[in-house]
Amino acid sequence: MYSQTQSSEPPLLVPAGKIRCYVHHNVLRKDTPEEHVRQRVARSLVEEYGYAKTHLHIEFPIKVGSARKAVDIAIFSPGAEHKQEHIFAIVEAKREDIRPNDREEGIGQLKSYMAACINARWGLWVGSEMQAFEKETEAKKATRTPFLEATDLPLRGEAEPKRKRWSDLVPATDGLSSIFKRCHNYVHVNGHLGKEKAFFELLKLIFCKVHDEQETSGVMEFSIAQDERRSELGQRKLETRISKLFEAVKQRYPYIFAANEMIELDNRSLAYIVSELEKYNFQETSNDIKGEAYEEIVSVTSRRDQGAFFTPRNVCDMAVRMLLATYPPEKRLQLRILDPACGTGGFLRAALLHIKEIVAEQTLRKRRGEGAKAQNEIHERVRRLCDSNLFGIDKLAELVRAAQMNLAMHGDGSSNVYATNSLLPPGEWPDNVRSRVKPNQFDLVFTNPPFGSKLPVDDPHVLDQFALASFEARNPRSSMPPEQLFIERCLTLLKPGGRMAIVLPDSILSNPGLAFIRRWVLQNAYIIASVDLPRETFARSDTHTMTRVLLLQKFIDEEKRVVSEMGRSPEYEIFMAIPDHVGWDLRGNPVLLRTPEGAEIHRRVTRKVSSRDATGNVIDRTEEVDESIVDDELPAVARLFEEWLREETSQRWRA
Repeated sequence: MYSQTQSSEPPLLVPAGKIRCYVHHNVLRKDTPEEHVRQRVARSLVEEYGYAKTHLHIEFPIKVGSARKAVDIAIFSPGAEHKQEHIFAIVEAKREDIRPNDREEGIGQLKSYMAACINARWGLWVGSEMQAFEKETEAKKATRTPFLEATDLPLRGEAEPKRKRWSDLVPATDGLSSIFKRCHNYVHVNGHLGKEKAFFELLKLIFCKVHDEQETSGVMEFSIAQDERRSELGQRKLETRISKLFEAVKQRYPYIFAANEMIELDNRSLAYIVSELEKYNFQETSNDIKGEAYEEIVSVTSRRDQGAFFTPRNVCDMAVRMLLATYPPEKRLQLRILDPACGTGGFLRAALLHIKEIVAEQTLRKRRGEGAKAQNEIHERVRRLCDSNLFGIDKLAELVRAAQMNLAMHGDGSSNVYATNSLLPPGEWPDNVRSRVKPNQFDLVFTNPPFGSKLPVDDPHVLDQFALASFEARNPRSSMPPEQLFIERCLTLLKPGGRMAIVLPDSILSNPGLAFIRRWVLQNAYIIASVDLPRETFARSDTHTMTRVLLLQKFIDEEKRVVSEMGRSPEYEIFMAIPDHVGWDLRGNPVLLRTPEGAEIHRRVTRKVSSRDATGNVIDRTEEVDESIVDDELPAVARLFEEWLREETSQRWRA
């Protein structure tokens, strides 16, 4: 986790086409996809496996027969001189599209290096998959293969990989995104499941993992022994153990998982995923890392045919932070929040994390020196608040489940996400929705509704309930895109004086033919803010539609009457912003801050790291590291909005 305090030293510059080496100080390497994988693995070896940087050597030269080669990462025993005969383990890191059976760069290359290094007992190959191997020793010559499948490399202090205990677990680093992606791709390709099916099977196992962390204090059930990776009988033992965990998960979340639901993975895929995830403590992994990893795979549930695209985290965080800033902190925990087109739950997750932030600050201030009690109290209070005040609706059942899982992983509120079409008349909603979600009941509404003229709402019975369908029209409109109707539906769900943030196509606020929508909005709500989003905002969902975030405040009855009598709203200030950068380009690739000459700008930050000492015990420490800076202006928009709210002319927006 990064601290909020940054070094006062001047920014560090990295020339274009280069990246810093994590292991070797002041060494720059070529900026290639393969190098990024290697650097993430190197960081994982230090911060998750517990090896010191001095134990590692990147691009270590070795002799293979008469040829000279370089292994990606050589691992040496503590105190050993960096010579070929002292290599303890070898790591080969490849691009994420390289398969293990690749003729030149697959696992055969790793095995040839292990064979050439007499004491290199362990090997790890990382590309589209992660595969670990143990070189057969004299004591294990019963088998006929010189390389046995292994669950992983040993952690520091271990002679060989073993079933993990709770005390062995460490928070995941920012490489978790790549791990989730590898797991998903493995299930998709090797388990022969569709991408969406593979996504939900992976999430079942993540739920099992989190449940095991919460309930187990000794040897983890969600862990794997060497024989459970290598043999069919061992894999059956693992499957029995994980199935019991899933039964407990189903009892805890009956509204997410059906009673007859099962884990539908072959045992080999199950063993692979457990070996990838077993070492991590997801409860202690930072929310940003979990959120980024979830976002990495959640896009496969997006339904482009239904106009459904997941909303990037930075857009959700900006909108939630802006609207919550209009309320004093002591009121924010009392607000009822809804997303009526919640998709995979991005806005709800952002609101949950802001709630958790406030609760944590209050609780830690109250319980100084009582860390364990404070954490338990934070967890329980956040869960209660979210179960009471956080709600979501989506018409696609698979997105509802994705949102429920997203919320459950971050603190809860998952029981209040419902499957129905929120544009239907509320009287037609299922009983469980109508009893909890009612018009004029919510303080805040956030949403990114489905867009598009290809998804028209043309049922006269549905259209009849919307004033927009007939506003300024000689005859009622026979068809309207859903995003237009969602503006009215969101205002209907708000209390008088309630606020909303909605992502809309730019055409609603600029197209002359849609001026009637703008006039209707001005007769029913104040415009608090308008933020034009860069074209690349939704590039990772393969759409370049120009969009903006609109913040509105619903009129109370007296305000509506005054505006009706005056024929217009009284004059007031509106916050407007046009950020240029969102953190990635039109292809979805990250964009970093650079000098005019193209050099990356780095900053030095202090980070808390959980690692291992020489005996394998987990210890916490802090270290200063250099990190690149993503070129994302949305956090700055939220900060500028908060400053604007403090100005005298903007006081009307502070509740």
